[in-house]
Amino acid sequence: MEDPLNIAIQLVQAISLLVLGTGALLLAFFLRRVKRSLNKVDAALGDLARDARPVLDRARAVGENLNFIVMSVRKDVERVGETVARVNSQLETLLDTAEEHVRELGGLIDVVHEEVEDTLLTATSAIRGIRTGAQILTGRRQRDDDKPEENDNDDDD
Repeated sequence: MEDPLNIAIQLVQAISLLVLGTGALLLAFFLRRVKRSLNKVDAALGDLARDARPVLDRARAVGENLNFIVMSVRKDVERVGETVARVNSQLETLLDTAEEHVRELGGLIDVVHEEVEDTLLTATSAIRGIRTGAQILTGRRQRDDDKPEENDNDDDD
């Protein structure tokens, strides 16, 4: 008869071998299922990649178009900014020139105003002098007309 310890050891070895074999079979079964799942995921990713390729290509093309549009708009904005700066500079120069012309025109108007005043004063003085002279002459003629015609006869002699 064999030793009960040896029998127990053999029994434990048999059970361990059975558990390990069963575990190995279960592990192989699960690995096979995982492999099938991975194959399905791989196929799905392949399909997704194949289906996503046109979408990604279109997205890339849209991105490139947007980049082109942004660069074009940026250039246009820069040109508009330069134009505004140039026009602003020209307007400042024009305003400075216009301000100078207005000052010159103001000076000219002052000179013309003084000349007109002087001319009007001179003309007014001349008219008054003519009136006064006319009144004096008219007054003398009236006095001469009032006198008898002696003076006229004296001249005839």
